[in-house]
Amino acid sequence: MIKKNFKKHNVHKEASENLSIALVLNIIFNIIVISGGIFTNSVAILSDALHDLSDTISILIAWILEKFSIRKSNDNFTYGFQRLSIFGALFNSTIVLLVSMTVAYEALHRLFISQSPDASGMILIAILGIIFKGASLIRLHKGRTFNEKAISIHMLGDVFEWVALLIVSLILYFANIPILDPIASILVSVWVIYNLAKTLIASVKILLQSSPSNIDVNSLKKDLLSVNHVESIDDFHIWSLDGIENVLTSKLKLSVNSENVNGIESTLADLRKVAIGYGIDETTFEFTYLKNN
Repeated sequence: MIKKNFKKHNVHKEASENLSIALVLNIIFNIIVISGGIFTNSVAILSDALHDLSDTISILIAWILEKFSIRKSNDNFTYGFQRLSIFGALFNSTIVLLVSMTVAYEALHRLFISQSPDASGMILIAILGIIFKGASLIRLHKGRTFNEKAISIHMLGDVFEWVALLIVSLILYFANIPILDPIASILVSVWVIYNLAKTLIASVKILLQSSPSNIDVNSLKKDLLSVNHVESIDDFHIWSLDGIENVLTSKLKLSVNSENVNGIESTLADLRKVAIGYGIDETTFEFTYLKNN
């Protein structure tokens, strides 16, 4: 048992180190890209800077949560502190959605105003974006915790975005087509709004204790009913604490009486096996029995 806890501590310690390095890289790059966006007069780069800033905030929150992840539950927080990540996602998604909409509005306005950005400066910043985001991705992509995996997906998306901006800036360097800059800004903003909207909706669903999206509830009920001695499901609740750890509570009617201890224990073990097969970490089963003769 001590060995298992030690391994868990090492995993989270490594994750914390990885996230802290990614955080520093993103803070440095945020300063570079905001300054560069103003200097190059590129609304596309400024809009992507806001997305990068949201990623930096996400990494910061992930890093803080990683520090709390190994803390034990207590009498006040009996389920632990996992849901802090959901509140963080809800807050970040809402703020960045509003900012992205503002940037998209400004980019639409610029479609009708001919302002040529500094293409050479855009090329330099785009290259730096690929380098910094790529370095963060390399650091996180082998991570074993959910925080690392989630952030690495953001980093991968950022690398693709900066590659797109590099292509646009190269075109602008050889051809004076200033409209490409606000078009790229609009596309980036739409991409950010779409992905953050999905995160926001998913976060709200978890807070409302909806059924986990990766679990077929009807199939789960069918498998529970197929367990020996289970006659009916009288009550059923399944939800996720944080999008990772799932919880199931259910009241079942058994076709045995309460004196059949061996039958009840066997049924309970089989029910737990079914739950584990669906990725459910915590289960509570309550039984009602046939009346004793």
